[in-house]
Amino acid sequence: MQVEQLGPYRIVRRLGRGGMGTVYHGVNLETDEPAAVKLLATGLAHDEGFRDRFAAEIETLKKLSHPNIVRLFGFGRQGELLYYAMELVEGSSLEEELRRGRRFNWREVSQVGIQTARALRHAHDRGVIHRDLKPGNLLLASDGTVKLSDFGIARLFGNTKLTAPGNVVGTVEYMAPEQAEGRPVGPKADLYSLGAVLYVLLTGRPVFQAESLADAIHKHRTERPEPVARYGGDVPEALEAAVMQLLEKSPEARVTNATLLVRRLEAMEHALSVSGQTTVRPTFAGDGEGRAPAEPDGLATTLATAMRPKGPPGAANDAMAPAEASQAERPPAVDAVAETRVTDAFRRLPAAEPMSPDEPAAEFVEVDKEELDPFEYDEDRPALVSLHTWILAALLVAVGAGAWYLLQPPTADALYDRIVTRAESESADALLAAQDDIEAFLMRFPGDPRAAALREYLREIQLHRLQRRFDLRMRGLSEAKSLLPIEQAYIEAMYSVRTHPERTAARLEALLTLYGQEEPSGPTGLSLELARRRLKEVRQQLAEEARQHLALLEERLGAAAEKHPDRPGEARRIYEAVIELYHEKPWAAEAVEEARKRLEQL
Repeated sequence: MQVEQLGPYRIVRRLGRGGMGTVYHGVNLETDEPAAVKLLATGLAHDEGFRDRFAAEIETLKKLSHPNIVRLFGFGRQGELLYYAMELVEGSSLEEELRRGRRFNWREVSQVGIQTARALRHAHDRGVIHRDLKPGNLLLASDGTVKLSDFGIARLFGNTKLTAPGNVVGTVEYMAPEQAEGRPVGPKADLYSLGAVLYVLLTGRPVFQAESLADAIHKHRTERPEPVARYGGDVPEALEAAVMQLLEKSPEARVTNATLLVRRLEAMEHALSVSGQTTVRPTFAGDGEGRAPAEPDGLATTLATAMRPKGPPGAANDAMAPAEASQAERPPAVDAVAETRVTDAFRRLPAAEPMSPDEPAAEFVEVDKEELDPFEYDEDRPALVSLHTWILAALLVAVGAGAWYLLQPPTADALYDRIVTRAESESADALLAAQDDIEAFLMRFPGDPRAAALREYLREIQLHRLQRRFDLRMRGLSEAKSLLPIEQAYIEAMYSVRTHPERTAARLEALLTLYGQEEPSGPTGLSLELARRRLKEVRQQLAEEARQHLALLEERLGAAAEKHPDRPGEARRIYEAVIELYHEKPWAAEAVEEARKRLEQL
């Protein structure tokens, strides 16, 4: 149907359409303020289940007031039409940027992660789980601010009527394993989805590539993602470690909460900035919790410029609303509790008479910014606590202090001594066991003078693991996953190391000539290092082989020369044997040539 006005909003144009309704670009006739107006589909307005979901979205948005979450302006109904108005974000979504072929560098991805985690922290503190975090629901405002949108399928703690366990709601490419199984989900399901988003931004590819919905769900439940470094180029190890921990199958193994994720990413940026490896600026959006928003300076300005939509003014990308609503399964039957939510959502809408016989009743309730639920602590209210409570609190503090002391991470010296003790055992397994300690040291003490030596240890571990993977591949004991061209060339060269070491040496030399003009990082750099080491070993092997065999050849050629006058037949057979056995050996070329000359003289 053609809609020209909804409440105080004149409809300018349609921005998008989803499973639950349509999103329009509207303008407030009284204030000229633009808004994104979301209208519930006409065919669903009579369905109590969908009305309940729509009302729950409004109740959800009324709980949230944060610079990184789209703001609710108001809600209403016009006849049988239900709608609400919210902040119109000028910019584009991460999904649109990816479709344009954009590749994000790690600094931009870190900022997206920090701002999104702040939005999730605000929502989770209010009992709201987004459940459908994906690039299409992360909007990039013109000033570089990331805005989380579309809480249409968010689930409130304590209200299991809207999305009961067993119903899979969300987008499969970014869905946590427990969510894919239809089990109850908590805040860590959103953190998994955020990890999947950051993985896509860093690598330009989904966490798992699948041919069907069932295959994708299976891989999220059972397979481990490929390392970010394989596809993500120059990505700090700390950022890759954070992303991979967010993608852990078990919720208990993921980052504890969004707050800790923010601190971890900010600490990484600060550490790299102090070490001179980057010029990362402070985040360019405030957290809405007692801190003022930062100015869009430095990286923020770069992001803002790069993230602005392309196209001429007035095109469909010059302003956008929250991403289109996701297709969701029909909710279960709504009982009295759920029906109460519908009543609560619209309880402020009084009955209205039609403005004329041809016009339906129209009511709109504006949600003032002060009515929203910002995160605040009431520090002025006196605390009425009994003596027993104080004693119990003191005991808890003492226990907590003891636990804190015992759980304190080791100092740099203690951690380094533990690593060196393992490394000095000259056992590959011992060095592998020290990997976690090495990574912890490099993350916590990047400026320590001993960090350079530990990076060498870590590189040795990476080379050892890579060589072991190649060995398994050559023996047919590993999965047939795709290899980089340099990795395939290395494996093919090493196939003949036992039977034709000369051929192996020639192929390794060619590999280094082709790929070794620069010093790349990541898998290519590791493969080059392995090739250099194996070439040195093969050359040493060939040198020892040549030393032993040349002495024997000299002796046999001398014996043939003595037999030449009296027994030419025996001499001929010796010369022919030398040529047959050693004509492919470069180091035996002189002996073979001598045998040919003497053979011609017979």
